[in-house]
Amino acid sequence: MRLDKLFLVNFKNYNRCSFSFCPGLNFIFGDNGNGKTNILESISFLSYTKSFLQNSESDCLKHGEKAFEIKGSFVNELDTEFRMEAVYDPENSGKTFYLNNGKMSRLNDILGIFPLVTLSPYDLKLTTGPPFERRRNFDLLISQTSRIYLEDIKNLSRIIKQKNFLLKENLIFKKHSSADLKQMVSIWNEELLNTGIKVMIRRLDFIDNFRILLKSSLNELVGDKYNPLIELESDLLSGIRENPDIDHISDVFRKDIENKYELEAKRGISLTGPQRDNYIFKMKKGSDIFDVRTFASQGEHKMFIIALKLAEFKYIRQFGETSSKGDPIFLLDDVFSELDKKKVDMLCEILPGYNQLFITTTEQEYGKKLINYFSGNNLRSFEILNGSVINDN
Repeated sequence: MRLDKLFLVNFKNYNRCSFSFCPGLNFIFGDNGNGKTNILESISFLSYTKSFLQNSESDCLKHGEKAFEIKGSFVNELDTEFRMEAVYDPENSGKTFYLNNGKMSRLNDILGIFPLVTLSPYDLKLTTGPPFERRRNFDLLISQTSRIYLEDIKNLSRIIKQKNFLLKENLIFKKHSSADLKQMVSIWNEELLNTGIKVMIRRLDFIDNFRILLKSSLNELVGDKYNPLIELESDLLSGIRENPDIDHISDVFRKDIENKYELEAKRGISLTGPQRDNYIFKMKKGSDIFDVRTFASQGEHKMFIIALKLAEFKYIRQFGETSSKGDPIFLLDDVFSELDKKKVDMLCEILPGYNQLFITTTEQEYGKKLINYFSGNNLRSFEILNGSVINDN
């Protein structure tokens, strides 16, 4: 998949601006604050239906304007064109999407049509931040390759919200007897059990495949100096991490639900389920194994995250449900910052194998370096100033 054309109206600091992109590397440079990242953010709206930076729609609306519009023309590997449009009009229709001029009734149906991988400085939270950042990142990745998983995740979120509402409401207002509350909560617990097991099994299957891709990606960057490790941390998997049996997990899950009910009723919140899972990143260096979050250096954090995103690209390429969609588009925001010359050279060398790329930077010199790795018609540069393209070639 590739993005051929992009048109922005009142998005961030862009008034009206159009872009024509090449199928290889699109190099976007300019000083900070001029709108380079905004271009990538608009592309993520067309793929994810939201900003990859988690900005709200209102934050993306140009100051003083009432609505923004994003139009994109995508082409897949069969040269089939798809026209995607996103409109945000808070006073009327809210957020609306159109595919080939047809209104999309469910936003969930959009995710995965235009596969996308993003890498930005904000991704440092994947190794340093709380567990929900890692869950959200991998849920988005897996959902782009599996419609079933996407529905399961949405269903899990609905179940947890309903169960938590029931527990919290009763904690505050004491609306139900102990017996009635337990009976009502048990209905949600049964749904939580059925859906939660499916989510956990899929996450375990994902890790089995992803750890291989993560290792190969880190090796591309730094050789065999490090061996990256990824694990799923869950109370429900304690003692059964190797070749988990679905019946065993189900038994542990059911017992955990029963054991924690009284505490849940007292605290007004669900305390068991895959919504509490955590992904643990480790690296092996020689005979030593260390937790990336706690013991990695700043440079090791950066290289781990880059390898993680390269592995995400490979995962979508290998496990995407619809082959006609092709490889994902790759957005790399300020990727070269804090990398030494050797790592910059190594990254430049491997990037041509990663489909259509969008790279932003403040340093035009990186574009001159990338020319050595991309042929003339496979590289296009854009200089951005105050929400406008002042030079493209």
